[in-house]
Amino acid sequence: MSIVYQVKTSCFLSTHQKFEIPDNDGECSIYTPDFEILYTSGVRKYAEVKPSEYTQTEHYQSLFSRFNNFLNDTNTDFLIVSEIEIYQQPLLSNYEKLYQYKKRPLLKMKNLQQCAEDIHDLMPLAQLVNRLGDRAHLREIYSWIALGYLRFDMNSEPLSMTTEVKFDVC
Repeated sequence: MSIVYQVKTSCFLSTHQKFEIPDNDGECSIYTPDFEILYTSGVRKYAEVKPSEYTQTEHYQSLFSRFNNFLNDTNTDFLIVSEIEIYQQPLLSNYEKLYQYKKRPLLKMKNLQQCAEDIHDLMPLAQLVNRLGDRAHLREIYSWIALGYLRFDMNSEPLSMTTEVKFDVC
């Protein structure tokens, strides 16, 4: 899920591409990953979403290992996501909070650039809101966070006014 919130993600889509993955017996397995993620850098990543009870089986461990090896030297990575990653707190509550701002962002790029140029420090969200004053409303600031232009450690704490944030604008 965090892939969707990364600024450097160019495209995130369901894939129907089938791969013939050789096994040790000279046979091949047909495998289709769930998602393909393209990054602005040109890097590609395939993602598989499966319950951990399946990913721990010998069949899937072998298949995923062979697929990962198949991708070597292709500038492509492979990611396995299970309910353990999906339901991880505080990550999940942060996604739920930011979803509305990612879905319908309030974004004025010129304003974002100007604010980011003026503020380079890591600081609590409340302090950033005060420093920006009338230059940006809270909804716009939350949109910047949801879109990855204003960063915080989503894994360590639920987003609040005491959360330390920093601009990440190119």
